[in-house]
Amino acid sequence: MAIYASFPAILALCFICITLPYWRIFQQKGHPPILSVSAGVGLTYVFLALLPKLAEVQASFQSGDTQEPLLAIGLQAYLAALAGFVIFLLIANQGFFEDADTPVQSTSLGEMVVFLVFAIYYIQIGFLLGEWPLVNWFAYLALTFAFGMHLVGINYHLLKRFPRRYPKFLRWLFGVCLLVGWGASVFAEQLSTLVKLSTMFVAGGIIITALREEIPSQKDANIPYFLASVLATTLFVVATEALLLS
Repeated sequence: MAIYASFPAILALCFICITLPYWRIFQQKGHPPILSVSAGVGLTYVFLALLPKLAEVQASFQSGDTQEPLLAIGLQAYLAALAGFVIFLLIANQGFFEDADTPVQSTSLGEMVVFLVFAIYYIQIGFLLGEWPLVNWFAYLALTFAFGMHLVGINYHLLKRFPRRYPKFLRWLFGVCLLVGWGASVFAEQLSTLVKLSTMFVAGGIIITALREEIPSQKDANIPYFLASVLATTLFVVATEALLLS
């Protein structure tokens, strides 16, 4: 079954979350090229996977409900994503970060919201890998690699923002969330409504995260790596979709 085949993939993503603070490549000065690769994968994922997922959620609302929809204009999913985008943008503009040289401070409400949004996102990744149809092993390994590169960038920037909290508990939290999402995929039918709601809201947060955090600044950008990762991820997503439809 696909759910059992996906367990090693989830463990690989957990390994990235837990061990990333100790990777030698991130303990050197400069901007490692792997971050530009991660940025390309993350941005491509937003446009080719996340936005189409929103369209699927919206279509399910329009075709699956027998009752009168909450909004007759048929934009529920996109309005929820916009709300998530705005809320997460306001949170990000607060400049949440901690200084490793200052005394430990209590976690603020805004920081807890940031952690919660990312925790939900990691649950969704685990859920997605658990229910992804296992057409062939190569496609599934490529999917795991794409998510792994995506998480490298996200976790690196979270580590830079929270150099004490990430090694202490955030890396373990995100690893547990991946496992929780994978386990929840067993009950996909019962949890379908909950997954839809979280997808809509978190989508906005992930879009702003990809734009603000994953795309490197001009002085740090490795454009050839970035463009190559965008092209490779695009070809993979298109080929995978074609394979699933054939």
